Amino acid sequence: MVRKPKPHHDLLAIKTKFSDVDALEITRTAETTARKLGYGLQDVVDAVQELRASDFVSSSPAHSPAVPGVWHDTYTMRWGGHHLYMKFAGTTIIDIVLVSFKEKQQ
Repeated sequence: MVRKPKPHHDLLAIKTKFSDVDALEITRTAETTARKLGYGLQDVVDAVQELRASDFVSSSPAHSPAVPGVWHDTYTMRWGGHHLYMKFAGTTIIDIVLVSFKEKQQ
């Protein structure tokens, strides 16, 4: 699998897009796992707003299923007592969605 050492999507653009609950685009799975950690949607927004460039892990093409042009940008961070794993997926910043928000596996 091809991985890029730099994000496909600009972090500032992600933070701008995910700046409030009404603008939040999140999968049902990501919302469910956030709630299992005790977080509501405002908490998800707050965590995204605190992401730093140094939290970036990797960028890789969508592979399950393979979707040409869709990239997954992965970030991990310590926040609210958890080591979070967040994955954003999309072709452009316009269609980007938060597809994972969960505890990072060690």
